[in-house]
Amino acid sequence: MHFKRRIFTGLMRKTILLLLVALPLLGAAAHKYYFSVTQADYDAKDHALKMVTRVFYDDLQKVFQERYDKSIKVDASYDQKKLDGYIERYFNQKFIVKINGKERRLNYIGHKDEMDYVVCFIEVTDVQNPKSISIENTLLMDLFQDQKNVVHLNTGTTKKSFLLTRDNDKAVLNFSE
Repeated sequence: MHFKRRIFTGLMRKTILLLLVALPLLGAAAHKYYFSVTQADYDAKDHALKMVTRVFYDDLQKVFQERYDKSIKVDASYDQKKLDGYIERYFNQKFIVKINGKERRLNYIGHKDEMDYVVCFIEVTDVQNPKSISIENTLLMDLFQDQKNVVHLNTGTTKKSFLLTRDNDKAVLNFSE
């Protein structure tokens, strides 16, 4: 009898320990993370800063429905010209690029849909002799408190990655000629 109680107590301890370890992990797996990723490459030959931004489609849809129109769908069923208009408008408000300290106009090229996210293509043209590139990225930060935006900047000779948050929403890369 004493032996059975020890086995039972040992099993109970292991079960409780397993639950204590597993429950937080299950909660973390169910937690939604809010982030976007931007790859910004300076092309010296074309004198352009070419950028590709990936944003989860459901997060983008939610922010568009909050800001513009509740009927917006960020998928292939929605009028793609209208959707491009919303994306361009939103990027112009939330994504600011400065070259050598001067704000530059974004040229929105378009988007494509991938599995879970929308891939947006933008560029800044006529970039001559850049000494610094600054990207302020506040995409989705007005809706999601925990939004994080990753920016990878590549000038050909210099590569740097930034994690942008509400408290630090600007990536600045200074480089020599």
